[in-house]
Amino acid sequence: MAKSKAGRTRWKRFGVALVPGVVIISGLTAAAANGAVPMSFAISGTAFKVSADKMVAEDVVQYGGLTQKVGPNSKPIILSGFKSATFDKLCQSVRVPLPFSIGGKDAVVMVIKSGSASADDMIADLAQMTGNATFEGVDIGVDAAQTKNADGSLRGPDMGPRPSGGFAQQVDKVTVVNARQTVYAVSAATFRLPDLDIGVNFDNKECF
Repeated sequence: MAKSKAGRTRWKRFGVALVPGVVIISGLTAAAANGAVPMSFAISGTAFKVSADKMVAEDVVQYGGLTQKVGPNSKPIILSGFKSATFDKLCQSVRVPLPFSIGGKDAVVMVIKSGSASADDMIADLAQMTGNATFEGVDIGVDAAQTKNADGSLRGPDMGPRPSGGFAQQVDKVTVVNARQTVYAVSAATFRLPDLDIGVNFDNKECF
């Protein structure tokens, strides 16, 4: 009599589904922990969470945009560029749905933590942000194409073409305490993650 396979977890298939994401994230963050390297983080348009006890960014440019070309899957974002940024107690988490259920769990959460992280030329596709913010040298309502320094050079990192006529703001320095961000993508010319801690859980335990 054949034994029923109902309720069994196909661990090989589970590994195939989970490992690529873990390998990509682990490889990128481990490299960043070992030195200043270029880094980009995005998962097929999935929003993920980033928090920090304190974030300090300098030479900041922000203006509206979309996650991709206009279409049914495009989402509004605040395209945010930081020439440099530091983070105290950085946490980054992403919830990835599984193609099947394990003990009633239908998603896995990957979490990356660093005690004191820093980045250069960082760009974030920001969906939402909360915290206690202090802006220094802020200029609101600038034409996005005219976000420039006194010498005529563009403010912030290289963000590609900036939309002429787009509403933007530029800031010399912004400090955010208890920063909570929901983002679709993050890239940086260099990203440093000392004391790196990477974990995976099935308990929906995200950064916030």
